[in-house]
Amino acid sequence: MVGFFLWVLQVLSVALCIQEESDFQWTQTDRGSFYYGKFPPTFMWGVGSSAYQTEGAWDMDGKGKSIWDVFTHKKGRVFMNQTGDSSCDGYYKVKDDLALLKELNVSHYRLSISWPRIIPTGVRAEYVNEKGIQYYNDLINVLLENRVVPVITLYHWDLPQNLQEKFCGWQNVSMVTYFNDYANLCFEKFGDRVKHWITFNSPWSVAVEGFETGEHAPGFKLSGTGAYKAAHNMIKAHSKVWHTYNKNWRNKHKGMVGISLTTEWGEPVDISNQKDIEAAERFVQFNFGWFANPLYNGDYPQIMKEYIGQKSAQQGLGVSRLPTFTSQEKSYIKGTCDFLGVGHFTTRYITNRNFPATQGPSYFTDRDLTELVDPKWPEPESKWLYSVPWGFRRLLNFVKTHYGNPMVFVTENGMSEKMHCAQLCDEWRIQYLKGYTNEMLKAMKDGVNVQGYTAWSLMDKFEWDEGFSERFGLYYVEFRNKNKPRYPKASVQFYKKLISANGFPNVREVEKWHRISTESCSTINQLLAADPLVSHMEMVTEIVVPTVCTLCILISAILLMILLRRQS
Repeated sequence: MVGFFLWVLQVLSVALCIQEESDFQWTQTDRGSFYYGKFPPTFMWGVGSSAYQTEGAWDMDGKGKSIWDVFTHKKGRVFMNQTGDSSCDGYYKVKDDLALLKELNVSHYRLSISWPRIIPTGVRAEYVNEKGIQYYNDLINVLLENRVVPVITLYHWDLPQNLQEKFCGWQNVSMVTYFNDYANLCFEKFGDRVKHWITFNSPWSVAVEGFETGEHAPGFKLSGTGAYKAAHNMIKAHSKVWHTYNKNWRNKHKGMVGISLTTEWGEPVDISNQKDIEAAERFVQFNFGWFANPLYNGDYPQIMKEYIGQKSAQQGLGVSRLPTFTSQEKSYIKGTCDFLGVGHFTTRYITNRNFPATQGPSYFTDRDLTELVDPKWPEPESKWLYSVPWGFRRLLNFVKTHYGNPMVFVTENGMSEKMHCAQLCDEWRIQYLKGYTNEMLKAMKDGVNVQGYTAWSLMDKFEWDEGFSERFGLYYVEFRNKNKPRYPKASVQFYKKLISANGFPNVREVEKWHRISTESCSTINQLLAADPLVSHMEMVTEIVVPTVCTLCILISAILLMILLRRQS
């Protein structure tokens, strides 16, 4: 009966979603006028995903366990105790998902390789899973056959569980060697066809959410130390892999190795207040500069070294909680990026706030700042992700100024919704895509060397500790259906038009895209809204009706017994 009532609630929520879509009003948050113009002819347009979030098949064909397999199987770690065990079943739906890429007409697809799928224990010398190698070989080949460039991430958070259990994962410097061995295997097996390699996706998240807050796998809360140590080892691992590629594979394969760093932009609350200006700078340096500065300038940002060093001393520690690089390591690490991947979703206002060292060690209090949002910003679909397009242009210009205007690929940018019902008319995502890509175009006018853009993401997928409650996809995935069908949202049509035009031709044309996009989703939305009714009819027939009948018989029997007792 509980399932029946949940079904009723789901059907009602679908109806409410259809009702509310027409009431949605978007408040423009752009600073300055919209810019109409074209991107360069060679500009790359793509979409992205990752292995654990989409593949499923968590224990199939020789794949080893990852830290996310173990983390999600523990109760209370993820929303509704959901897991990525099957997720989108992407492992079995390569042809289906290729059709989505072809419909979008993207030039590239960003995906990741599951380390434990090709090296189950994480140690290359122990065992290489040929079925895993074959899966990625086939995937890469089918992409290239259809003129889609594979952009491959080596580490999108799914560390082999064996390395976590034996060595404590990224807390141990031995990961540098194991990761390099894994990367070298990938270069050997796939490098003749893959020319764009990303070592790490958002190492900030791996470090802070995995080892400071414990929200992500492996779920450690090593406050004020764990994140810094993990980051230190990931930076070393990245540089080691870059040197391996540079020495052994670059001349042969002619590819590039970069990293993807994700950050919010930090804007001073009061631009006339020097302390707020410095706090906003610290916010970006503690997020983005933490990793970018060593790779481009040879060491951690000076402000990080100063603040963490001072707090450590005040806490009675003999040395800073922020590890240090030797002179040799600084030289080895500096310059190990052929391109810089920039992931960006939203912006925060920043104000200065002094946290006393007596509160104990913490990455967050080390920064001495507070994050705020503007109450005038539109209420987001997901509580954390406000659409603030102008922050994107500022971040890209920050990259240009601080790191010598490197080659940039936007590796993640998109908007999510938290909905329990089918919603294909994603007006907010269209506005987000339009605003953020336009600010990117303005940044390129400013001279920022952006070479490509990756919309995040191709389809709805498993969203880490949020499970399936948060949806980033251009395509809606019906997770309750065992076939995991994909349905295009309105944003698919808009993104297709943007890619086809390679920019924003004029007001009339862009408004036409918008109109066509929203019209196209209405019919599909209505059909999808009916799916829960159809898919639950069997449950009503086979479970609910017999249950109600049984209850009626029991109630009748009880009433009859009561009546007979009274008569006697």
